[in-house]
Amino acid sequence: MNNWWKNSVFYQIYPITFFDSNNDGYGDLVGIIQKLPYLKNLGIDAIWLNPIYKSPFMDGGYDIEDYYAINKKLGTMQDFELLISECKKINIKIVMDLVVGHTSIKHKWFKNSAKPTKNKYSDYYIWTNSDFNGYNGKTIQGMFKRDGGFYVNYYGSQPALNFGFNNIKYSSKDINCDESWKMHYTDERLIPLRNEILDIMRFYLNKGIDGFRVDMANSLVKDCKPSSDNDEDIEGLKWIWNKILPVLRNEYENKMYIAEWVYPKNSVGKCGFDLDFLTHDTPSFNSLYRNEKNLNLMRSFEKGDNFFSGNGKGDIKEFINKTKDLYKNIEGKGYFSSPSGSHDEIRMATKKSNNLIKTIFAFLLTYKHIPFIYYGDEIGITHNYKVSKDGGSFRTGARTPMQWTNDKKRGFTNNKTSYLPVNYIKEQSVEYQINKEDSILNTIKKLIELRKTYSCLNADGEQNYITDNYPLIYERYDDSNKIIIAINPSDLTKSVELKYKKILFENNCEIVNNCIKLKAQSFIIVLN
Repeated sequence: MNNWWKNSVFYQIYPITFFDSNNDGYGDLVGIIQKLPYLKNLGIDAIWLNPIYKSPFMDGGYDIEDYYAINKKLGTMQDFELLISECKKINIKIVMDLVVGHTSIKHKWFKNSAKPTKNKYSDYYIWTNSDFNGYNGKTIQGMFKRDGGFYVNYYGSQPALNFGFNNIKYSSKDINCDESWKMHYTDERLIPLRNEILDIMRFYLNKGIDGFRVDMANSLVKDCKPSSDNDEDIEGLKWIWNKILPVLRNEYENKMYIAEWVYPKNSVGKCGFDLDFLTHDTPSFNSLYRNEKNLNLMRSFEKGDNFFSGNGKGDIKEFINKTKDLYKNIEGKGYFSSPSGSHDEIRMATKKSNNLIKTIFAFLLTYKHIPFIYYGDEIGITHNYKVSKDGGSFRTGARTPMQWTNDKKRGFTNNKTSYLPVNYIKEQSVEYQINKEDSILNTIKKLIELRKTYSCLNADGEQNYITDNYPLIYERYDDSNKIIIAINPSDLTKSVELKYKKILFENNCEIVNNCIKLKAQSFIIVLN
């Protein structure tokens, strides 16, 4: 196995707002094909596509009606096959979003499961045994002729698929038990559903995709504690993923499996995934640039000052300690990523200066992890707090159209209307930035070039922190080279002495011999 992902920079695309090729107001797969040269020029190695399956879009595509069909607004299966083919020509990998914890209420599996008579699909979903028997406030009763309530993962339109429960302390034959409807994750009645999931994955792997990002991978087996360090609390999740991932690895080489779990010690360290994310559920990650008011999906996660902030009051020590622990627990098994953003998070550029955004990317593209760039973050698109559509709530503001040009519709579409309104801040477009050497876009392009040039900057390179304050200084090294990175997100000038052979890249620094003045919101990268 070559583990191509350890050297890769990923780019997440929300397809319906990336580029509209036929001017109907919706981004589409052909639009992604037409923008592949842009991604290649930026230095992207792999793209993660948010769900493109047929869906009523009551949760932005995360409610799937048919796994084997493409959402008509996005195109056809032939369009997707062409996208795969065109990506292979320029060596860009494709990772699909896979939503297998639940489906849409409109999926044929669920429609059959909701019937009162026993059939093939009756056990595909979690149902209680009576309309008057709910469970943990997560079931909906009285909607269908079947007697019982169905379990939901998130919205009421997303019935949970049945992969069983982690612990059942009673016999399923005990009719006097109100929870006799529960099935243990090893129950043979659950095998058909598991085989369905394997077949879906094979269907797209056979088409030539390079892996999956599994939505809510920690939700499949119920009553687990996905972030517990006690193995008994995740036994069912370990069991289910070890019934799926090894099978696929035996059949397909060099395919990547990413978990949305937000606890890499378990997802990567114990359940067989190649990568997991640190996101808004991770307090130490929030301390980087999501700690301050209105910068996090959850207000309860906003704990105070960002490290990447002009006031210089943040603290990165918790994040450093968290990642050191991760390296120890997942080394040799896989990796983690601290993404720039996602479809579920407040846009990272919001309320930040261009120079501060550059310092964030100097960090994300040089420290020890696998970088994921959310579309538009490379040009500093900011959050639109005023829009809400298709179950997105205020997450919708991170899903507005990509801004290609400076025209009225920002080059996304020529239609009078678009799926979501475009932002209009002139500086936040590819057209405005592409020929400006010091733009966010070209800064990121240069940082990606450095990452590809020096192997010590990839996810297997060693890392050592020299300081853990302002400025932040750390070194990356392997048998070939050592690189030192110094980053000052604060508004105060910081002076440091660095011995170096060559300056690889700097922004907003004054350099006299080995004395380096890191001015407000600046960074320098040197070859030691």
